[in-house]
This record gives sequence, structure tokens and C-alpha cells, in this order.
Amino acid sequence: MARVSERPSLPDVTDPQWGPFWRHARDGELWAPGCGSCGVVWWPPGSPRCPECLGTDVQWRPLDGRGQVWSVAIYHRAFQPAFAADVPYTVALVELASGVAIVGRVIGARPLAPGDEAVAVFERVTDEVTLIRFAAADP
Repeated sequence: MARVSERPSLPDVTDPQWGPFWRHARDGELWAPGCGSCGVVWWPPGSPRCPECLGTDVQWRPLDGRGQVWSVAIYHRAFQPAFAADVPYTVALVELASGVAIVGRVIGARPLAPGDEAVAVFERVTDEVTLIRFAAADP
């Protein structure tokens, strides 16, 4: 029987689809793929074609890290042993100004609720990996 890791796995910063996202996150920036033809920006990365016009001119673009919370979930049970020490923890779906919605763990003393403004926070885990978290934006 395979043993389940007690540490969360970290993203592969060399992955051809997700690598640009993680490399920019390491620099404290939030980026997403966009279309050079029609201008639409999408999330998650992974498609070699624009979901709007099916163009192939994919260009990574910087995003504003501020957005509005759409939904919040509080996890009271760890679905992987690696997260057992973290429960309860909160995850939010945040729609950024660019229109893309990203899911991330919530940090900070102020809880988030739907309709609240949130800001991306960059949490360095290793020299190569920085994770995106969300916190309540300053009023």
C-alpha cells in the first residue's frame, strides 16, 4: 500500500502550462494567460488556445491582485493528511479586476465573506515556490 505524504506537494515550477504563473508568483506578481488577438484573459492556465476566439497567440499578462470575494468555505476536516494540522482553514473564490476568479487559502486576522474586497498575498515556501493566499484588503 502506498504511503500518503504528510507534507503537501509543491507545484512544479517547470511545468509548461503552470510554470509562468509560479515563476511570477515567486517574484510577488500575479499573472494569467491572455489572448493577443481578442484580449480575453482566462483562468486556469492550460489551454493552448483562447477560449473566446480559439486564437493561438497566448501571452501571459500581469493581473491586479485585488478583487471581490464570491464565496468562502471553511474546512473542518482534512481531506489529505498533509492538511490535518491546518484545520480549520478557510478558502475563498476571488474574482479579480481582470475578470478571472482564483481560489486560494485565506490568511489574516479578519475573516472574509462574500462581497468583501480581498488582496493577493505571496507566501514564500521555498526559494523556488511562492504560494498565493488571500487576505482582507485594507479599507
